[in-house]
Amino acid sequence: MNLNVQSSGVLVALTLRDPANAARLVIAAGYGRDVLWTFLLLVSIANAALVWLSNTLTGPTPEQLAQMPIQIPEIIFSPLFAFVFLAGALVITVHVLHWIGAAIGGEGSLDDMLSVLVWLQAMRALAQVVLLVLLLVAPSIAGLFGLAVALFSLWILVHCVNEGAGLGSVFKTVGVLLSATVGIIMGLSFILTITGLASMGISPNV
Repeated sequence: MNLNVQSSGVLVALTLRDPANAARLVIAAGYGRDVLWTFLLLVSIANAALVWLSNTLTGPTPEQLAQMPIQIPEIIFSPLFAFVFLAGALVITVHVLHWIGAAIGGEGSLDDMLSVLVWLQAMRALAQVVLLVLLLVAPSIAGLFGLAVALFSLWILVHCVNEGAGLGSVFKTVGVLLSATVGIIMGLSFILTITGLASMGISPNV
């Protein structure tokens, strides 16, 4: 399946209706790993820009940051920090889910997992755009939309990861996701430590 504007629209609708089938189509597209890593960078840039825009519209402002009991560097809310964090988190998540899935007999490749998670990040960017529009025109609805997206995303995630890992069982996939939580949190903590210290001009080796 070659993804263009028209086919991507069809795939978005299919992901919402039948995420397992959509994941199979994404995997069947057969993009090389170099292309997939490029896509990962692109969706991370898009999501980082949207996070920054959301923070700009909803705060906190520099004045609010100054009044917080714990001083938080403003760079934490920069698009560069968001990009590093999101891209790093996605790379860690791809590898942890693939390794755990393979360890319990999953037949999916790293490229398969990379494909489905990059596509899910593209879907996340689309949802974020809709959420930002709602924040501007209907803030009360935006909160409900955000909650619905969060809950619906879990269902989509389970089915897509199941296909990416090649497990053939959503129950095993739930176990993989729960098991991967610890590894992902440790990886994110490392990213936060490195980038947080760097933002304050402190060497992480100190």
